[in-house]
Amino acid sequence: MRDELEKLAAAGKISRAQIDPLLQVSTHGFVSHRSWGVGKIANWDWLFSKVVVDFQNRAGHSMDLAFAADSLKALPETHILARKFTELPKLREMAALHHLELIKLVLESYDGKATIDQIQQLLVPDVITEDWKKWWEVAKKEMKKNGHFQIPTKKTEPIVYQAQETSLKDRLIADFRSAKGLKAKLTVASEFAKSYNELDDKSVLNEAISGLNTDINSHQRTQPALALEAIFLRDELRQLLGGAPDPNELNASAI
Repeated sequence: MRDELEKLAAAGKISRAQIDPLLQVSTHGFVSHRSWGVGKIANWDWLFSKVVVDFQNRAGHSMDLAFAADSLKALPETHILARKFTELPKLREMAALHHLELIKLVLESYDGKATIDQIQQLLVPDVITEDWKKWWEVAKKEMKKNGHFQIPTKKTEPIVYQAQETSLKDRLIADFRSAKGLKAKLTVASEFAKSYNELDDKSVLNEAISGLNTDINSHQRTQPALALEAIFLRDELRQLLGGAPDPNELNASAI
C-alpha cells in the first residue's frame, strides 16, 4: 500500500503529506465525512488515483485520492460510528440488554470520555429508538455501581471510562474532596445518602459530615439558606449511621 502511494506522490498525483492519512484510511477501512457521514472503503483504483467509498446514501462514490486524504477521517471498525454502519441491529440488542457495554463502546470510541449530550447524539434515534430519559436513568444507576465509570456532578463535563476499577467509596470521597463550593459538595454528599446500601464501608459518611460542618460554619451568615440545606443533609447522613448529634455543631435553629 505504501509503495503504491509513494509512486503516486513521486508522480505528483498526491503530496507526501497525504500518504499517512491515506494509509490510516486503508488500515481502518471505515471513514467519516462531514457532509456524507460514515462510509466503508470498497476499492482502490491506482490507475486513476481514486478510492471508492460506500457511504450510507452514496454507495460506490469515487473520490480522488488527494481529496480523500484531506476530507476523510479514518475510523477503526470498532468505533461506534462504524458499528452503527455495519451492526445496527446488534447495537440495538446491546442497548436493550447490556447498557454499560454500549456506553463503554461509545466512550472508548472517543478516547475514553464523552458528555451525556454527546452520548445521546450518537445513540438517539438510531440505536435507542424509545424513551431516552428512561433508558439513561437506568444506565446511570448501573454506572454508579460500576467501578469503571466516573460520572461528573456537572452535566457538561464528560463521563470517563477507566480500565482500572475504583470502589464506590473511593469514587465518592474523590468527588467530595474535589467539589468546589458548598453547593457542589451538597450534590456529592447526597450521593453518599443515595448509595448508602451499596457502600461496604459506611464510616465513609463521616468525611462528608465533617466536610459539610466546615462549610456550614463559614456559610451561616453569608448564605444561610445553603447552610440550612447542608444541615438537613448532614443530619440525614448521621441518622443513616445511627450516630447522636454533636452538641458543638450548628443546628437548624441556630440558622
